[in-house]
Amino acid sequence: DDIVNASIEVFATIARDLLPTPSKSHYTFNLRDLAKVFQGMLMIDPKKMNNKEQLARLWVHENKRVFADRLTCEEDHEWLNNLMRKQVEDKFGMDWSKVVPRDRLVYGDFISGTDTRIYEEIESMEQLKSVVEEYLVNHNMESKQPMPLVMFNDALEHVARIARVLRQPQGNALLLGVGGSGRQSMTKLATYIAGYQLAM
Repeated sequence: DDIVNASIEVFATIARDLLPTPSKSHYTFNLRDLAKVFQGMLMIDPKKMNNKEQLARLWVHENKRVFADRLTCEEDHEWLNNLMRKQVEDKFGMDWSKVVPRDRLVYGDFISGTDTRIYEEIESMEQLKSVVEEYLVNHNMESKQPMPLVMFNDALEHVARIARVLRQPQGNALLLGVGGSGRQSMTKLATYIAGYQLAM
């Protein structure tokens, strides 16, 4: 009940306060976004949830993927963080620093290296970098167009985000950025990691 109530509160507040403007015309939120939060949470293996903090962390992560990834300025990101912090502390009765112990929350289903894809928290950016770079090497060996990419932390996060969208039923994303910012390369790599063929 706490998760449902907190999710409705976050959605209602965002829909009421983050209204579209000429520079933020994509700030349109509907009930589909609320459903996407729960869809994301249902991707996790229940056996990986050992305590309430892990469940709350997953909830924060899915809200970030659904809502925060659409925000364009630092001020809006800070506003949403404070909104989620309030829900975690008031509705869940938990300490925010224990629920979100790191700046970067990353989840994915490609880190374990087994045939069974398990969506789980990726706690170590070093481990994530090692796994993604291994996929990149394999991709470059198989591809006629190898990609000489440098996998820094933001790039690693983007790959994990795109891979998350690809594993969802009818998952879709619009990637925005200036030319040469890596949208196509990140998508190609995430598609390869997800085990799909890219049609271009």
